[in-house]
Amino acid sequence: MTITDPDRLRAAYLDRLAASDESGAVAVALGALDAGVDAETVLLDVVAGAQREIGDRWAAGEWTVVQEHVATHISERVVAAIAQRAPVPAPSGLGTVAVACLDGEWHGLPARLLAEVLARHGWAVEFLGASVPAAQLATHVHRVGPDVVAISSSLPSRLPAARRMVEACRATGTPVLAGGPAFGEDGRWARAVGADGWAPDARAAAAMLAADPDGPWFRDEVTVATPAGDRSAREEQAVLHTRRAELVRLAAAAARPGVEITAVPEELADDLGHLVDFLAAAVFVDDPTLFDGFVSWVGSVSIPSGLHAEEVGPALDALAVALADSPRTVGLLRGARGGLPEPVG
Repeated sequence: MTITDPDRLRAAYLDRLAASDESGAVAVALGALDAGVDAETVLLDVVAGAQREIGDRWAAGEWTVVQEHVATHISERVVAAIAQRAPVPAPSGLGTVAVACLDGEWHGLPARLLAEVLARHGWAVEFLGASVPAAQLATHVHRVGPDVVAISSSLPSRLPAARRMVEACRATGTPVLAGGPAFGEDGRWARAVGADGWAPDARAAAAMLAADPDGPWFRDEVTVATPAGDRSAREEQAVLHTRRAELVRLAAAAARPGVEITAVPEELADDLGHLVDFLAAAVFVDDPTLFDGFVSWVGSVSIPSGLHAEEVGPALDALAVALADSPRTVGLLRGARGGLPEPVG
């Protein structure tokens, strides 16, 4: 008997992804369509739902990056198969939405899913793909003139890029709708970078655009303590960007004193690079919870050659010393350091 329940479909689909079984994953999705499950449910409850579970497994150290990449590739093929089996109807005249990932954001599948869903709701959609530079987006918006730009990112470390994209769109009078984990669970960092609205998922985005195609979509008045990109924030964020390689070496030497400065393990360098990037983003939006969340996460993940829990504190201390001339940055480092558990023994 063909499965039609979304939860059971997602479990079956996830099993196929875990087995790297592309044909089996396609069969689950197309079988659901043939059994009468609508395409949006398959795209969002099955494919997107499975991808979120994979992200959780990766964050918990249960899946490797390679497994995640293979699964994402399969899901991209599945989305293409769904589009072929259940074609998108012609646009109904609502307008045009350009969907783009932030510069440096290579996880394009969530944006692709949003594009598919909006097209099925009657919008003409331009999917611009992963890692779109702000200058290129500005050129496209000037040339084509979409009614809305939807930006997507999974990593808060890309928030400075989000600000550049918002500024580029605002220069043309085009509203920006943000989505993805990069902007916080409640969209607070979408507000901070100046977006006109935030949607937690593709269904919510479609509903918001249907109710008000022109925006802005933030209805309640919320005061942002320090607007993202004020002069001091930009200066300190620029320091972190410019000195990133140096800061990673200094943090590595403090975290793991025995390591040769020219032979820092790749996993350790990656973790410390992300640490600096998240610090820069937290400085940019002036929100310690962004950096604190990353520090807590990186201290809980066990990657053999990566940053270990007991090494996080010394790394933060070294960064604080190196960045003594950046008071906002040092405040975030000291705050995160104070939130670390006391060392055992």
